[in-house]
Amino acid sequence: MLNQLEKTFPISPSHCDSSARLGIPNSFALFMDIATEHADILGIGLKHLSPQHRFWLTVKSKAHFYRRPSLSEVITLSTWPEHPDSRKCNRDYTIRSGDELLIDGKTEWAVIDTSTGRLIHVDTIYPEGLVLLDDIVFEEPFSKFTMDLSDARPIGNIQVRSTDIDLGGHMNNVAYINAFASLFSSDQWNSMDIHEMEVWYRSQCYENEVLSVVEKKVDDATEVYYIKVDQSIAFELRYL
Repeated sequence: MLNQLEKTFPISPSHCDSSARLGIPNSFALFMDIATEHADILGIGLKHLSPQHRFWLTVKSKAHFYRRPSLSEVITLSTWPEHPDSRKCNRDYTIRSGDELLIDGKTEWAVIDTSTGRLIHVDTIYPEGLVLLDDIVFEEPFSKFTMDLSDARPIGNIQVRSTDIDLGGHMNNVAYINAFASLFSSDQWNSMDIHEMEVWYRSQCYENEVLSVVEKKVDDATEVYYIKVDQSIAFELRYL
């Protein structure tokens, strides 16, 4: 059984930002796309789980950007699932150019029973006979956000658009990251030179919702929060 999926292809214009390199949101999109394809191959994709009233949830994601590949550069994108805990599992990703590691990432997933709203044991989802790899892209844990907004600075507002909505009827995971990038000019965005980004999905957002965005410096990182009108936190992003 295919426990790791690899795809080799050139970076196309649709993958690039204004710097003519693979965009940061596009990197997370590539992770999402190959994870979806691999899940289908393993028989645990959306079309397999939907009849059982089950749905994959992305809880959090993290990526390191060592060098973003340029337009037309040929890359190899790889993904594989780690050994699961009872209620969650990690999936790992790498993007390479030849032997050079360009980007690595990790996503924490869970499976929800849509009829009850409860998480189910992920280890019951994995197909029989799947031999999981012991490889882990990085050992460092996901960060802990301060959750203290007392000294946070407002940086803008985001309205959830129809083009942000995915097949689940709520804001697409990558749309949150695209929305953050849209708060800056292309020159500002490129000058930020982001080499690590982590995102946490706290609650679902829907079309026409307006989210206020605030940020605060924490040591050498910047934390960003999307705040709903009821003042609850919908999304958290941390970058270096």
